Amino acid sequence: MRRILVALVLAMAAACAPRPQPRLPAPAPTPEAPRLVRVRISTSPGRHEVVGVPLEEYVLASALSEVAPPAKDTAVVARAFEVQTIVARTYAVANLRRHAAEGFDVCDSTHCQLVDLDRPRRSRWANIARAAVEATRGLVLYHGEHPALALFHADCGGYLAAAADVWGGTAVPYLRGGADRLPDGSAHASWQLAIEREQLRAALNASPRTAVGARLDTIDVQSRDASGRARLLLLNGARAPVVRGEDFRAALSAALGPRAVRSARFDVRREGDRFFFEGHGFGHGVGLCQRGALARAAAGEPVEKILAFYYPGTRLRKA
Repeated sequence: MRRILVALVLAMAAACAPRPQPRLPAPAPTPEAPRLVRVRISTSPGRHEVVGVPLEEYVLASALSEVAPPAKDTAVVARAFEVQTIVARTYAVANLRRHAAEGFDVCDSTHCQLVDLDRPRRSRWANIARAAVEATRGLVLYHGEHPALALFHADCGGYLAAAADVWGGTAVPYLRGGADRLPDGSAHASWQLAIEREQLRAALNASPRTAVGARLDTIDVQSRDASGRARLLLLNGARAPVVRGEDFRAALSAALGPRAVRSARFDVRREGDRFFFEGHGFGHGVGLCQRGALARAAAGEPVEKILAFYYPGTRLRKA
């Protein structure tokens, strides 16, 4: 079972890229789920089209895009898809106004939520995911009278992060940090990266936020949040910017791929002309940890209990 869960998380992590800083949606007077979601689809490099997709079809496609399990335990996979369909639906409803000024509701990338509208026709898990959509049809997580901002990531590395610690701004009561101990006693993901100094310097210079100029001397973690993630980093070089840990991860992921620096929960040191990173987790660490949710699903925890752990203080209701 542990090997199945690890493989399942690795498959989901392949779709886990840094997501831009979230923003709480403007509360609607009477928040209701839309009949159609206007999705901007990338048709080719630099080209897009907007298509109207029924909400539940969007939820199905997004869940299959964000979760690609190779596991054979269909009961665990079914429960995982029930969790993910509720999260996908909640995220869509809460973020409907994100791109209103641009003429659509959500995009198909990690800027919003991954969605490949062809995935239901190709995925071996389409029937199980479709059953999960039907089992959870219309269910949305609410905090108070408004849909919750249902953020999620592949693996928290054992400790969830608070949204305010990762991106700043006002604290969100249901996106708070804390330990995520798995019910089967297994470990969260860990990772390592060894990279040449010049390659790292070039990657940092690709983003204006992290640009160090003609040289890179050291990377110093100036402060950490309660989860152990790097909150602020000093990049010592020709320039010496101080950046948020998540901005650092996003810059390197854009230049080197999301599997380079997989989370901001890391230690870093320089030895000669190489930098060495040792870290835990995959993703920003805020909200639902897919690794933890899978372990809880495998342990037989109900969907409602899993969601209550990762989004405390929210409740399920029909939108």
